Amino acid sequence: MNILKTLFLLIIISLFSCKNDNASKNRFKYYELISKKTETIDVKYVMWATTDRPNYILEKHFKNDTTQLIKYCFYLDTKKEKIKKFSSKNKQSLLDGKTIRLTGKFYKTKKFDDFYPYQFFEPYSFKPKNGYFLVFVYDEINSK
Repeated sequence: MNILKTLFLLIIISLFSCKNDNASKNRFKYYELISKKTETIDVKYVMWATTDRPNYILEKHFKNDTTQLIKYCFYLDTKKEKIKKFSSKNKQSLLDGKTIRLTGKFYKTKKFDDFYPYQFFEPYSFKPKNGYFLVFVYDEINSK
């Protein structure tokens, strides 16, 4: 009987993980490509009081006037599970106001799926002026 319970649990767990993997891949169906080619960008982190705003900005657009920053900010995403989470060194660099270098492409979307970027915020309080959320889908995290 214990073998049947264990087998049943393994089947349920595998089905659940497949569902999450498919949900993760399906979110990209809403993305529309903007970049003509792969880009390498230097990214800074911006912390907002409202947690559903995009937190990343190109280094060249970073200014001290926070009223204008939001129009340049974007979300980060990746299709590669191996690099989905930043290393502790990269996280600390971003929190310290430094930049990290990413390679990938810009996309725009009017809609996110149920999981990304924030599964608990629906509808988003942040609304971009043109109706599109900007997302940089990175393939590589490069050393600076």
